[in-house]
Amino acid sequence: MSLGFIKDRSEETRLVMQHRTALYSYIFSCVRDHTDAEDILHDVCVIAIESFEQLKEKDSFFPWVREIAFHQVLSHLKKKKKETPFNPHVVAALADAVNQVEQKQSRLNFRDAMMKCLDKLPAHSRELIVMRYDDSEMGIAGIASESGKSVHSIYSRLKRIKTMLRDCVSRQLASEATQ
Repeated sequence: MSLGFIKDRSEETRLVMQHRTALYSYIFSCVRDHTDAEDILHDVCVIAIESFEQLKEKDSFFPWVREIAFHQVLSHLKKKKKETPFNPHVVAALADAVNQVEQKQSRLNFRDAMMKCLDKLPAHSRELIVMRYDDSEMGIAGIASESGKSVHSIYSRLKRIKTMLRDCVSRQLASEATQ
């Protein structure tokens, strides 16, 4: 017996579950009632899974599903004929603002960690990084020529330095996250 009519929905389900908490928070902030928020969330999840083909890019899943939630909240409020405790547009704008602040803070934390890790590098490694990534036009061949090393040697050193920096930054950010 063929079950061709059953479609694998694992990706849709994974994305919905990944964003469930944020969706619920958004919906609850609009309706201010847990039971109503759960009902609306259920409807949003069903709609999102059933209309997943309409999503153009998976990276834009959350804004797309939040728009579905917005329409479901409006529909719910019309049915209940209640005053909206918070305008869903305002809540969406606040959510976007929080997201931007979190991204900016994340970039600041990353930059601070990177600067600390650069300071920990030996002087010759720091100089090589500066030569490679400053605004000058000198490429790897120029750096190799100036330092009397082969191009391959410069690439290898840069790769080791980048690995050290990546590991150092990861440790630094992880230790800040646990504090």
